[in-house]
Amino acid sequence: EIVSISTYFLDQYLSMHHVDEELFQLVSMTSIYLAIKIHSPKKVTIHSVASTGNGRITVKHIEAMELSIMKDLNWHLFPPTSVAFIENFFPLISRNCNDGFSKVADSLEFSRFLTELSVCAYPFISAKPSSISIAAILYSLEYFGLLEQNREAFQTLLHGISLDVNAPEV
Repeated sequence: EIVSISTYFLDQYLSMHHVDEELFQLVSMTSIYLAIKIHSPKKVTIHSVASTGNGRITVKHIEAMELSIMKDLNWHLFPPTSVAFIENFFPLISRNCNDGFSKVADSLEFSRFLTELSVCAYPFISAKPSSISIAAILYSLEYFGLLEQNREAFQTLLHGISLDVNAPEV
């Protein structure tokens, strides 16, 4: 999820600013640092991040860029991610499962795995995180043979939140 969030920070910044190669490196490093700092239980020091900049990027550069990114994002530092949608959707959809905890847990984990893969695949770059999570859940439930017993809950959830399972990216 850290990769998704840092990519979101980077994309948002780049949509507002034209940057050269050196500034791109600074924005990338700072986006990763900021995502870890806010969203990860494991912490990384700003000095260790600066040390990966081959001497061209200092702690002061990262601190200044961190503030710039946060201001440009209007302090919206908790973007929606596919994994977050799965964490919220999956319990609602899978509550009717009668196949035991193991199969449901495997399906949940597989759904998460699929969304993590989507971060690395260019065709998904413009897809909504909610659409990616729906596709991952749908495929996972089908793969583990859990779709039929959960179809009604799945359709009710999609209807209730106005998400389209037939959207092109799903």
